[in-house]
Amino acid sequence: MRIGVIMYQTSLTKGQELVAQRMVKEFRRLGHDAFLITSIYQDSEPAVSVDEIKRRGGYVHVFDRALGIPVIRVNSDDTTWPPRRVSFVDFVAVLTAIVEDLKLSVLITHSTLWNGPEEVVKFVAWRRKMAEGGAPRSPLIFCHMSHFQEASDERYALVERSYREAWNNVILPQVLARANLVLVTTPFEAEFMKKMGARDDRLFLFPGGIDDEDIISLGSEGALRAKYNLPANAKLISSLGTVEERKNPLGVIEVAKLLSKRGDIHFVIAGRVEGDYGDRVKKEAEALPNVTVLGSISEQEKAALIRTSTANITLSRSEALGISQLEFMSAGIPVITSGVGGQSWIVKDGSNGLVVDGPDDVKGAAEAVRKMADRPHLRRRLGRAAEQTGSAYSLTRLVDRLSRRLQDEIRARSDDMPAVTSMSGDERVIEAWSHNGQRVAATTRRLIVRSIPSGREMISVPYDDISTIRPHAEAPWTALGVGAIATVALLAQRVAGFQVLHPLVPVLSSLLSPLAASGAAATVVTLLPFVPLAASAAAFLLEVNRGYVVEYGSRTLFLPNKFGKALRLADKLTPRELFEVEGAPAEEAAGVPGPVIQAATERLE
Repeated sequence: MRIGVIMYQTSLTKGQELVAQRMVKEFRRLGHDAFLITSIYQDSEPAVSVDEIKRRGGYVHVFDRALGIPVIRVNSDDTTWPPRRVSFVDFVAVLTAIVEDLKLSVLITHSTLWNGPEEVVKFVAWRRKMAEGGAPRSPLIFCHMSHFQEASDERYALVERSYREAWNNVILPQVLARANLVLVTTPFEAEFMKKMGARDDRLFLFPGGIDDEDIISLGSEGALRAKYNLPANAKLISSLGTVEERKNPLGVIEVAKLLSKRGDIHFVIAGRVEGDYGDRVKKEAEALPNVTVLGSISEQEKAALIRTSTANITLSRSEALGISQLEFMSAGIPVITSGVGGQSWIVKDGSNGLVVDGPDDVKGAAEAVRKMADRPHLRRRLGRAAEQTGSAYSLTRLVDRLSRRLQDEIRARSDDMPAVTSMSGDERVIEAWSHNGQRVAATTRRLIVRSIPSGREMISVPYDDISTIRPHAEAPWTALGVGAIATVALLAQRVAGFQVLHPLVPVLSSLLSPLAASGAAATVVTLLPFVPLAASAAAFLLEVNRGYVVEYGSRTLFLPNKFGKALRLADKLTPRELFEVEGAPAEEAAGVPGPVIQAATERLE
């Protein structure tokens, strides 16, 4: 399958964004071609410029080494309303190009209160209408995952709460009506989605998922303590997630105040610090000897923090599920939780963790921390049960189940799928183009050039072997040269006193007699030697064959402009910049788009 997972931004710490990113990674581990389609933003900061996206025809396709997945970034705005969301710009048109270029068969949208799911609904409805009208369209499965959180009056003021309720009542039912599958994180969310119109047979339980292999393998615990000056022998009680009001880290600070005399207990707050609220958390933590705010940390550091912690503490005011809690649990680390939202489904008090009486139960949370620190037998028992619970939410298992369900959905709609050419292994033809006796096919791995009359494969160009694609023109220089020589010869004869064109003068004078008074006839006669050059120049321009030279390995291949879309697709399927020209500036040669590369790309559009 070829899968596009759509989320409004990327992040190194935020739950919904991490689920979308990990979903892509796991699909790829299972052998599917999966891509994250997202905005220009990572953790609310631009990761790429809008100008670069426009230069590349609406989207930029790169392999993000920090995330470990291919990311497609589209033009977008950081909206002022609703808060904490991003809006895609002209997304239906851009998505049309992405689906056509990458031949996607599945689209999965994430989250609510932004225009991504709305635009995908329009795109899917449009595509299905075209199919009903007879236009050939391959199956496209649409899934939506809301990560739903109730618009609580405890968390949101009236203005934002009303907007959330309006979105849920107006837009969400449209999304659910068009979706082939609705991914829900908990049974509680499933019940809400059914009330909003989702069919029971389209609901698919997908509780976020955790990359437990990374937690087991990454990071050095000793290096983490040394880097952040954490007490070597203290028991770490860790809070992991964006430092924002919803996560209630100030509640953790209050717990730490109650335990400030316990030198053997140290609180760690890790995650991106956001806004005035985050600054307040940092300021209050600085006044306490038993609290350290780490801010954003790497995946390796996060894994090390999880493994070295005595317990995780989460006093969130709302949670769809709580991915970071599952990560701690999968590593055998018990959780202290406020028990809100999906937490009440995951964590059972006294069984696999400790549940306090809501996000403001500071005293209850402090007592739970004492139990974890002072009763090792209790901690080990809860940790074993937590690990067993967490293992059920392994992303590998969840995505494997989802993958099989998606394949069933595609097969059920396979009547509309056009035939594709079978290739070796899992290779398949994506699209093909014909021109002047040649046929170029783009497969999932390479470009194949064939002769139409014979059908014989002429050239095979693996994408991984392509180093550059540069503009080039093949022209009839001989014809231009012949015309130039003829003109030079005529001019030379005139200078030498020969009258080679003299017999033509009376004829031209007769034809141009109406213009005799203006002197035009004399001018034409004077310019006669340049006629061969003008004729050959016209022939040159008409016969010039403009296109692109593809450099791969030690060989080159010329393809006319008519095959530009094949080269554009090759560029999109290769996670590096291919379009270059000889003599380009150094930054272009390094893969940074410059004006010449931009011009080449624009011609492909």
